[in-house]
Amino acid sequence: MDKEKAKELLSFHSGRNSDIQNPKWKGGFLGSLRPFRGKLPEENFIEIMECLKVLKNEFSAPSIEKEVIADLVAIIHLTRVWASSSGMLGRNHLLTQEQTELLLVWIDIIETGLMYLLDGDEEDAFRDYEDYLNDEYF
Repeated sequence: MDKEKAKELLSFHSGRNSDIQNPKWKGGFLGSLRPFRGKLPEENFIEIMECLKVLKNEFSAPSIEKEVIADLVAIIHLTRVWASSSGMLGRNHLLTQEQTELLLVWIDIIETGLMYLLDGDEEDAFRDYEDYLNDEYF
C-alpha cells in the first residue's frame, strides 16, 4: 500500500470520505458501527494500523495533513463516545461487554500508536499492536 491509498482508506474508516456509495465507506471502521450489525470486523482495525505504518514518516514531518489527523481523531473519538454507556451503542445495549472491551482496546492501540508517532517514537508506536497480533496484549 502506498501513502495515497493509506490516506484514502483512513478517510473511509472515519466515514469522512464523500464517496458514501463505496462499500468501504459502509463497511469501514465507523461505518460498521452505524448501524451496528452485530460484528466487529477485526480487519478494519488491522487496516488502520497498517495505514499508520505506511504513513509513519508523515507524523514526524514539520506539518501533517489535517485530513489524516481528522480521520484518526474521528475514529478514536466517535468510537469512544458511541461505545460509552450513554452513547448510541452503549445505551441501546447493542454491544456485548466483550465487544465493548475489544473496541476500546483497538481504540487505545490506535491512539497510543498515533501519540508515539507524533512524538517521533516509531519503535513504541507499534508495540501494543504487535502484542495484540501475537495474542500478548490482554
